[in-house]
Amino acid sequence: MKHDTRKASASEHSRRTSPWRSPACVVPLIALMLTSGCLGHHYEVSRGELERIVQTPPQERGRNIYAVQRFSTAEDPEPAPAWEPPPGEPPPGYGVTHHGHWVPSLYFDFYGTPYYEPPIYRSPVVATAADVHGSSAGGGVHGASPVPDSGASSSSSGGSSGGLGNINGVDKLLVVAVVVGVAVGIGLAATEGARYEGSIAVHPHHPVHLWHRDGRQSIVALDELTAADLSTVSEVTLSGEEGAGMWLSGAAPLNRAGFSYQFGAGNDSLALPRGLTERGPGFRFALGYYPTKTFGLLADTRLQFDDNAVRGYYNARLGLEAQWYPLSLWRLHLGPFVGGGRAWSATAGVGLPTTEVARPYISFGALAELELTTRLGLTFRWTQDWLPTSNPDTRGFVSSWSLGFAVY
Repeated sequence: MKHDTRKASASEHSRRTSPWRSPACVVPLIALMLTSGCLGHHYEVSRGELERIVQTPPQERGRNIYAVQRFSTAEDPEPAPAWEPPPGEPPPGYGVTHHGHWVPSLYFDFYGTPYYEPPIYRSPVVATAADVHGSSAGGGVHGASPVPDSGASSSSSGGSSGGLGNINGVDKLLVVAVVVGVAVGIGLAATEGARYEGSIAVHPHHPVHLWHRDGRQSIVALDELTAADLSTVSEVTLSGEEGAGMWLSGAAPLNRAGFSYQFGAGNDSLALPRGLTERGPGFRFALGYYPTKTFGLLADTRLQFDDNAVRGYYNARLGLEAQWYPLSLWRLHLGPFVGGGRAWSATAGVGLPTTEVARPYISFGALAELELTTRLGLTFRWTQDWLPTSNPDTRGFVSSWSLGFAVY
């Protein structure tokens, strides 16, 4: 049985992949993640995946469906009618959940209990003909209810009081940049990074929500779905809180293809005159795009600062970076990176030579990423920087390391 609901579309439903993959949605998505942070119980299925499924026997259609979890801020479809379990004992090969739904026994054998379960079915107090929704597959139709701008010239001497005052001013801007960068990263890691993408399993008669290009919505049982039903469809979703529930049967491997936001912290280095090096906490933020699953280009910034009243400094770098992950060992991914850009730094106070300089830098190093989910990785990086300048006193190699997260 099929159900149609007429409802004007409040937003574009033609996307069949994650909005994070669309360039036009990157900035709005970041704002969305920070304000919502809620993952929903609806899972989006691509048109190609549905075309594959309708070619399989109806009784096998619910076992392996590739789907992507939606956010609760997305527009939900009209709910499917309540799934009324058929009377009597289940047939051979079926079991009954503690919520009263018939489910193929192999689901329990392979997947255990459902990740989502709809509410326990409760028969109406007064049953009428209008309450009965017939179905050949058992029951009613489907579903239960910033870059610091300091001087570009270099000087190796001078009073420290004015320079320290400038450093303190820049520090305030860098603190704001770090707080915002970390907040965006945590928001994305907890939402986009945690979003499930992979294989799901549902009852063969699970309700399928179809979003049509003319704004209509319709509901069709999975085992009754045909290729003709997909001819005008722009989006397809399944709810874990309808039918007999939903199993999350296996997340997909890490998929970097698309936009990426990376953030982390560690130990950074500042090259000073006379061959000195100042080490201290540093922060890294990057935003970029991976055209493939192993290669990406990112805009990269590193921030290091100390507003100590006696001796203070800041060190900021802004550049471009290429990352490559050619090696994979189970969930561990390894590769190199190379980049370069512009560095700004200043120091003042007792024990540090007073200097203020802007210069280019070149960086390279090694990456190690541990796959956490399909969209989130724990990253470790070792970096070697070369900071050339016209002043030989401040030329040198410095190393650093950081630990952080990459959201894809």
